[in-house]
This record gives sequence, structure tokens and C-alpha cells, in this order.
Amino acid sequence: MSKKILSFSRRYLGLFRVIAIIVVFGFILHNAHREGARNADKPYQIQPSPQPAETTPVQNGYKRAAGDEFHATAYCVSGLTKAGVKTAPGLVSADPSVIPLGSMIYVETPFMSGIYQVMDTGELIKGKIIDIFIPSYESAKNFGRRIVKVKVLRYGFDGKSSEDTPKK
Repeated sequence: MSKKILSFSRRYLGLFRVIAIIVVFGFILHNAHREGARNADKPYQIQPSPQPAETTPVQNGYKRAAGDEFHATAYCVSGLTKAGVKTAPGLVSADPSVIPLGSMIYVETPFMSGIYQVMDTGELIKGKIIDIFIPSYESAKNFGRRIVKVKVLRYGFDGKSSEDTPKK
């Protein structure tokens, strides 16, 4: 008789587990829906995107980074950078004595302003010159050589901000 009771409870134990999982899932879903409904009445607030630390006003109400003038060229050669990562958009080459490897910079150009990371050096990059990686040969050729404004946001891999490190 004890075997019959034991088999009876084992048979219904699996069914009980399934029902318990469904009930718990329903409870979690109900609470999530209730929290979502509670926050639905609040308007969504759009946060402004962070700007570089120093900005100067220009025409049309836009702000632009105040930085040093550099000569910029574009390159499209794939491979590994000096830091050991594969070349990709968003990476630039610079003279490590001016901007160390791993630095985050804000580059302002008429066509492709944005934040880039210095991950490469080059034989011909001496002084205030940067090379911006652009994967397309035609786009790199059209970019040519131009003067851009560069603001260092963070120096090197150690995380020092541009206010902590003296300019060279």
C-alpha cells in the first residue's frame, strides 16, 4: 500500500510543478504589467547628449569643441593597429608623443565630427597630424587632407581626464 501512495504522489508531483511554474510566471507578468501601467502616465524625458567639456558658441546656435588644430588624412588599409586591435571605423592614428595610444578624442570636421579612439601610430605621423580610418577607398580619397579641430577627452589607457594631464 505504501508503494501505491508513493507512485500516486510521484505522478501528480510533475503536474504540480508545472502548475506552480505557470502561477509564478503569471504573478511576475502581472507585477511587471502593473509597474508598466504605473509609469505609463509619466512623459518620457529625452536626455541631451553629453558635449565635450569646453565649448564655444558658433552660428545657428550650435556648439563646437574648442580644441587644437590638426592636419587630418584618411586611410583605408585593413590590418592590426599598434594597440593590437583590428582597424575599424572610429579609430585614428596619431603621434604618441602628442596624443598617447588609447586616448579618446573629439574630432570636428565639416563632414564627420565625432568621438574617436587613438589606437595606432604611423611612420609619417609626426606632430599634430591624425589619420582617420575610413573603410571605403573612395571615401578616404575624397576626404583628402584637411585641417580639423581635435579636443582630447581622455588621455591614454589610464583614464586621466584632459584637465589632469598637462598639454604638450
